[in-house]
Amino acid sequence: MHIIKYPEKGQFSTEGVVIAWDKNVGDVVKKGDLITKIEASGEWIQIESAADGALLKVLADTGRFVRSGDPLAVIGKEGEDISKVLEQLEQDKPVTAKQAPKVQPKPKAKPAVEVQSVQSTQPKNEEVMTSPQSTGNPDNVVPILMPQAGQSMEEGTILSWKVKEGDTIEVGQVIMEIETDKATMEVEATDAGRLARIVSGEGDIVEVKKPVAFIAENDADVDAYLAAAGITAPAAKSAPAPATAPAQAAPAQPAASVPEGAVVPILMPQAGQSMEEGTILAWKVKEGDTIEVGQIIMEIETDKATMEVEAVDAGRVAKIVSAEGDIVEVKVPVAYLAEEGVDVDAYIASAGGALVPVVAKAEAKAAPAKSDASAAPKTPASVSASGRVKASPAARKAAADKGIDLASIGAGSGPGGRILASDVENADVTPTETHVQPLSKMRRAIAKNLLYSKQNVPHFYAKTTIDAGLLFTTYRKTKEQFKCSVNDFVTMACAKAVRQYSAFRSQYIDNSITENPSVNIGIAVGTDEGLTVPVVVGADKMKLEQLSARTREVVESARNGKLEGMGKGVFTITNLGMFGVEEFAAIINPPESGILAVGAIREGVIVKDQEMRPTRLMTVTVSVDHRVIDGVVAAQFLKTLKELLENPEQLVS
Repeated sequence: MHIIKYPEKGQFSTEGVVIAWDKNVGDVVKKGDLITKIEASGEWIQIESAADGALLKVLADTGRFVRSGDPLAVIGKEGEDISKVLEQLEQDKPVTAKQAPKVQPKPKAKPAVEVQSVQSTQPKNEEVMTSPQSTGNPDNVVPILMPQAGQSMEEGTILSWKVKEGDTIEVGQVIMEIETDKATMEVEATDAGRLARIVSGEGDIVEVKKPVAFIAENDADVDAYLAAAGITAPAAKSAPAPATAPAQAAPAQPAASVPEGAVVPILMPQAGQSMEEGTILAWKVKEGDTIEVGQIIMEIETDKATMEVEAVDAGRVAKIVSAEGDIVEVKVPVAYLAEEGVDVDAYIASAGGALVPVVAKAEAKAAPAKSDASAAPKTPASVSASGRVKASPAARKAAADKGIDLASIGAGSGPGGRILASDVENADVTPTETHVQPLSKMRRAIAKNLLYSKQNVPHFYAKTTIDAGLLFTTYRKTKEQFKCSVNDFVTMACAKAVRQYSAFRSQYIDNSITENPSVNIGIAVGTDEGLTVPVVVGADKMKLEQLSARTREVVESARNGKLEGMGKGVFTITNLGMFGVEEFAAIINPPESGILAVGAIREGVIVKDQEMRPTRLMTVTVSVDHRVIDGVVAAQFLKTLKELLENPEQLVS
């Protein structure tokens, strides 16, 4: 039996994050097989099996923070009892009342942690944290860190905590939901024990590998841990607040005459970090109705989509204060639950008599007359604190359809300079002034990754034109049987070709070439916030119908802000054919070594045996990392891809 451990100090960084497991528990492995991938200091490390056998136990799940010497997995004979090995591993670690921490500071030494933000701590706790008189054992404290989910991730925003102080948590339990520069994700606990203190609240932005909470049996141990490090509580690095937040954005406190809990406000939900306001499209309930938790109560429109809103509280709908067509800022009341209407009146009266600050009515109700753009200079467009131009969902859609930059319109005719659909219709699309818009976190990440790729990866390009007549015919026949697209055929062909040519599953790491065993295909997806690449894992093992369904799932998740398979891709496909683009060359998505750019299927003519015949053509261009993939291999890959796509029946079976 053999224990696979994270390498001791040497050529690798002393700490890292488990990105993916290439083998599953029960799989047969041979000495030298790649079994897991770890990201450490911006580099990807492939860990090999040091013995033949079977993978009996994974000791560090995906997303787990590990250090030198930490056990990762157990390799042994199939069916072998590993209970004694696991007991020995537990004995080898310092033990708390629940479970040993993965990172233990030495006794009487200064713990190597910093508290990134303590926005959610109570005043009582802050006093203890800065007090040198705290007593307890700092060695019995396990910090919960902000994970690093991907090479470019530098910080994460805590969207919600799924546990509270005092709860006992288990390994693998979902403890919080975070938002990175690419997606939202659930974070699982890597240690078990009592959650003694949460030091970063919902909405806080925390750097990766910084503590957000601490596990300990006694609060005094946490106090001692922090005091031993000489830590004082810095101000939280919070997400920027909207520039013009209304005073009534939080539910008003009821007057003393209203019994506590007698009135419950229903708020406009925040469906995504970028959502600032929503339009009520329809109410599914009316005043006087009794609603249950989970019941659909209204339909709203955000800047990205329409969605149904479920009730988070049960009770009687006493008053609806925002009607259909109203545009309301997030976390502002749109209705109230109460048994008695007089309680709602008293509740509202305690807030100065204001019901709810409606941002605007639907723009169709009052379209302003078209003004002469040359009569006066444009007022700059109104921009939120996050740098986003203020505009209604309908205005954003109209601008996108017309190819108009919202910033070029200037201030809109809505409240606070908000741009309405009528402003887009009446806009002079000729730019009249310079507008500077700060980059979002996602845009910064995209810029960083692509700049790194273009500057550091020696790109080599090769293209071929495919006779897509039979492909198009087969696609139209197949979609009558199940939902599919031309891009699904391309993905299936790429999966088979990547399986055949191992160089296309390889990466250049530390002056060596590391081959990945899995064919995980990334699909480039354009969203309102920027380009994302969800991954179809194990694409080569699927049939076309399975691949089509799975691709739709990951693409839809990406458009909803959740990125699946992040960090697992070995090859990416980007397709601009739906926009009529005939051919283009793409930038490699690091640390991958190749990307395929797919152009539009177009009518054309080919010449064969001195005869011309009409058909459909499609041009594809592959970009490769020339350190890993030679020109001959790139040409062979394209030849195989062309043969597969020109004989598409073999892709359907």
